[in-house]
Amino acid sequence: MKFIETQKPVWYHDMSYQNENMRQFAYIAKKGVILISTYTKQALAIVMITVALLAAFPFVKIHYGNQLTFSKEPGYYDSAFYLSILGGKGGTIHFTLDGSEPTINDPVFDGNKPLYIEDATNHPNVYSMRTDTSTGFLMDLIHKYSTDIPNYTAPDYPVDKCTVLRASLFDSAGNCLSSITGTYFVGFQEKKGYQDIYTISIVTSPENLFDNDIGIYVTGNTFKSFLEKEIDREDCLNRAYWWWWSSNYSNRGISWEREARITLFDNHRNTILSQNCGIRIKGGGSSGKLPKSISCYARETYDGNDRFDTNIFQTDACPHKIVLFAGGDDNQFKLKDCLVNTLVQDLEFATLDFIPCALFIDGEYWGMYYITEDYNADYIHDHYQVAHNNIVMIKEYELSEGNEGDWEQFDEMVSFIAEQDMTNGENYNKSCDLIDMESYIDYYATQIYIARCGDWPNSNFALWRARENDGSYYGDCKWRWMLFDVNSGGLSSSSLYNNTLVNVLEADTAFASLYQNEEFRRKFAERLLYIGRETFAPEKCNQFIDQYVKTMTDPLAASNMRFYMDDKSGAFEQYVTDMRTFFEKRYDVVWDFLVQDMGEEWLAENGIQK
Repeated sequence: MKFIETQKPVWYHDMSYQNENMRQFAYIAKKGVILISTYTKQALAIVMITVALLAAFPFVKIHYGNQLTFSKEPGYYDSAFYLSILGGKGGTIHFTLDGSEPTINDPVFDGNKPLYIEDATNHPNVYSMRTDTSTGFLMDLIHKYSTDIPNYTAPDYPVDKCTVLRASLFDSAGNCLSSITGTYFVGFQEKKGYQDIYTISIVTSPENLFDNDIGIYVTGNTFKSFLEKEIDREDCLNRAYWWWWSSNYSNRGISWEREARITLFDNHRNTILSQNCGIRIKGGGSSGKLPKSISCYARETYDGNDRFDTNIFQTDACPHKIVLFAGGDDNQFKLKDCLVNTLVQDLEFATLDFIPCALFIDGEYWGMYYITEDYNADYIHDHYQVAHNNIVMIKEYELSEGNEGDWEQFDEMVSFIAEQDMTNGENYNKSCDLIDMESYIDYYATQIYIARCGDWPNSNFALWRARENDGSYYGDCKWRWMLFDVNSGGLSSSSLYNNTLVNVLEADTAFASLYQNEEFRRKFAERLLYIGRETFAPEKCNQFIDQYVKTMTDPLAASNMRFYMDDKSGAFEQYVTDMRTFFEKRYDVVWDFLVQDMGEEWLAENGIQK
């Protein structure tokens, strides 16, 4: 396990050695190797080696110089134990247990008094008791300006906790020579909500999250300024839902990134990552809700690495960025994105992996999340083998990857398809040269089938292309689509009869233009029905949901208790039943849409059958 970058340890004996030869003998003795000394006093050397071989093992210790290590590796333990901090010869070790970075004013570790590490759950709640983590706690304002009541509640019970130990070595002048961080879970084998899922610990100085000036997880001074300085505050509060009100957590950019230590345990509780990184709050309106999604960035400035040292997404590449996704508008039951992205992985557009995990922040339980990738140049390079400097990516009408001027490629493509007559074969063929039509059709057919509405298709979309043709399959300069954020409108009985085909034809001028072409309509109808019959077949969806319920019932209950003081078990059962109903009935509804729009005769003439 890579815990910290350290120098190679030097083995030493309790006795005090006077020269390098003696230290070499002790190292050799530990390894059980006899070296014939080339020094002049060979006989003495052999004697010393023999003595060391006989006596070294009971007294051997590890000396790490200025580097620190723990006597037990961070991780999961069934019962309490004593823990020592090793190394740090010639300095003073100070430590903290609240996530803060140690200073010379913090307690000194006494090597003769190891720390007792137990199940920390019964320690008082600290960070989980904060109510400045969302404007959703401001009930007076919400009742005045919104009918959407979140009912967030600080827990009145001891939330599950782990022990977060940070230690730093200081010299006599107060200079920090080295630091180390460890997370310890004790007695979790019987706790509900952690079986068969990953665990992530984020450790950072509490002010990075909760300080009014610099804290990225709170309403903070940004919200205070919003209330004080907004010229037309009443109108703004009325127009924006409470989760959109400006707050510290809605700020973006690297200036709102904070250094942290992320430790990742797999579903067998093996440590697969422990690394310094930068963390930011992720999302638009969802950043105002609880819990919040968090982006984690590997950067050389933090520990010399610009990639996370794990192949968690099985792409033969280590990611630069990992997202801890809280579910967006589906933040209570978190099923929609996971289900759709998993079931459509064989279709012709990009999807994300979703790995369920329990998150702990500075030692306190912070809810159930997913570990996911992020759509960026790394994702495209890792999945499609296109060079980083040859990637253009558009997300939410913004150039998220590429060079100045690349936007014109997107704008020209959309304008050509929207404005030209696609019943003209020449124009349609050119559109097929501009976009990967299979990707486009599969993407739109999927979104229409699952009844996406409201914030799609005019937002929550992304697409990419290679700037220059590199001769590879995906480097052909055609635009390809990327699925994300399917957690709001759709996938429920309330949206079952939504004619999203008509909605998209009215909202998306490029799609409406392509739809005039008979070849496009035929391919679209075929893929829409294929996706309904095969990809979202009720038996396949039910099988996925069955497994989801089996694995996620306890983690979701724990997560909802943490933020609502209600495990939402009854609501979860209703939610799952509702989604099953959607998939059982949606195919017939979609077929009726096609008949109404295209005509049964036209469908039959083109070989399209129910």
